[in-house]
Amino acid sequence: MEVFKTIGGVKSRIQIWDDPFYSGGKDVIICITGNPGIIDFYYEFCSELSNSTGLPLCLIGQAGHDIFPDQLQISIKHNGHLFDLTGQINHKVDLINNVIDKECNIHLIGHSIGAWLIIEILKNHPEILRRVLSVNLLFPTIKEMAATTNGCYINNVIRKCNKLIMYLLVLLQILPTFIHKKLIRLYLIFVGLPMHYTNRLLKYTDPNIMEKVLFLAYKEMDKVRKLNVEGMQKIKQICNVIYGERDGWVPLYYMTELEQFQPQLQMIKVPYPHDFVLRYSKEVAKLVKEFITPRLMKK
Repeated sequence: MEVFKTIGGVKSRIQIWDDPFYSGGKDVIICITGNPGIIDFYYEFCSELSNSTGLPLCLIGQAGHDIFPDQLQISIKHNGHLFDLTGQINHKVDLINNVIDKECNIHLIGHSIGAWLIIEILKNHPEILRRVLSVNLLFPTIKEMAATTNGCYINNVIRKCNKLIMYLLVLLQILPTFIHKKLIRLYLIFVGLPMHYTNRLLKYTDPNIMEKVLFLAYKEMDKVRKLNVEGMQKIKQICNVIYGERDGWVPLYYMTELEQFQPQLQMIKVPYPHDFVLRYSKEVAKLVKEFITPRLMKK
């Protein structure tokens, strides 16, 4: 079920399974997306996880990465603090402290930059850490993002072409919707993805969303540098890291730095891509469920 709430000063669309706002004593799973923070692509993953664990679940994207036709979009020009990394941290802290059931225990899941946000939050918010029973970091972008293959492409190509990209997206909006969707369907056929992704991809081409997606991406390149060792120390006993054999955002040698936290820290290498939600939601959900289940209602 979709729910609309103002969180961290930004109107946000969240997807819930069961009732994480009044959980009735049950633990609650909170899943934080990567960037782009469009929740639609995580629907299958979260559905599988909620069904298999029987727990209420709240799926939240990144602040500003959605469209509300009945409202004017908040501009980055004077409101960048709402959409940068600090703004995204505040967005998630507000969700946990003021929206989710305050009496429940929590299981946190973060994909990509969502993993970095979780480590930062748990390092600096002991009141939240006390409630957390498990942490799953999925394909985590938690250090030196700008030095990765994809990070170099963002900085050296996308960043330099930012104005052109935004201009082209504005021009694309002039096309009739049916032509716009037809182009997206041709792309989906080309890459072998299902047609029901059409409306999801349509959001990626909205300049209001993409402006905030790229704004956050550039902040990630600039700020995500050294591994947050202090944060990892605090969560290593309740943390599971799932990472890919080949990942343009998370090279294998980055993961060797996490080995210092073993054996308390669990690490699982998988043959799935960084954007696992496109094709491997069930497989990754199974691994996450296996980590969460033994930790239910334990403190």
